[in-house]
Amino acid sequence: MNETHDHRHETRYREGDAAAWDRPVRDSELFDPTRRDIFNFIDETKVAHVRRLLPLRGNAIEIGAGSGRLLIRLGRERPYRLFALDYAPYAIRAVRENYRRANAEGYALFGDARALPFPGGSFDVVLSGGLLEHFRDPAPILAEMARILRPGGLFYADIVPRKVSLYRWAERKRMARQEHLAEGIYESDLTKSAWRGLIRAAGLRDVRVVSAGVYPPYTLRGHEALTWRYGSFMRALDGTVIADVLGFFYMATARKPRP
Repeated sequence: MNETHDHRHETRYREGDAAAWDRPVRDSELFDPTRRDIFNFIDETKVAHVRRLLPLRGNAIEIGAGSGRLLIRLGRERPYRLFALDYAPYAIRAVRENYRRANAEGYALFGDARALPFPGGSFDVVLSGGLLEHFRDPAPILAEMARILRPGGLFYADIVPRKVSLYRWAERKRMARQEHLAEGIYESDLTKSAWRGLIRAAGLRDVRVVSAGVYPPYTLRGHEALTWRYGSFMRALDGTVIADVLGFFYMATARKPRP
């Protein structure tokens, strides 16, 4: 009986189940750009990375939006019409609350990243944060993101692969032996060059994938204060060989070619 119970617990979520992602919204996911935590530091890093590439106006969508914080920040940079899509109920709740907190207008939609409910060329900016690494085969998601992007539009994705990094140092043993971040949540170990190839294969051009996130380990007491204090130095490491070795995420940008 105990063995049966344990087996059921282990298989409660199948890989990719929306239920594996459902949980209460965390305080750190609520939109508050004045908070000096690691999440706002990373959000500001991403915005700075894409700022000069952003179209002047149009429609912007975040696929696998989670809290929608990055989408809202881009909406403060440009007068975009905002769309957030996710398949986890907690994410829709978080996006709606964050729209309210940011006094932003936008849409929060349930949907499947592998079959987006929009015509081709609908969006000037198509982005995702921490989404693509959770699929064994991310090619269909990339193809859908490219399909709904208008010619000349901006693609952006940040990707957190299963790799040893300074920030996630405490997880190095788990990452060496497990393919899953948590029950039902796959974690890809594709390299930066592999992601570059997949994005190109989706039909996008001007592809650039940058290693980023050389931050103190999150288990270190005061790591957020250190990150903010020495933020300029840490951001200067993004895109370097040091970030290739010790950074914990990639920032990918591309364009959809014009006919």
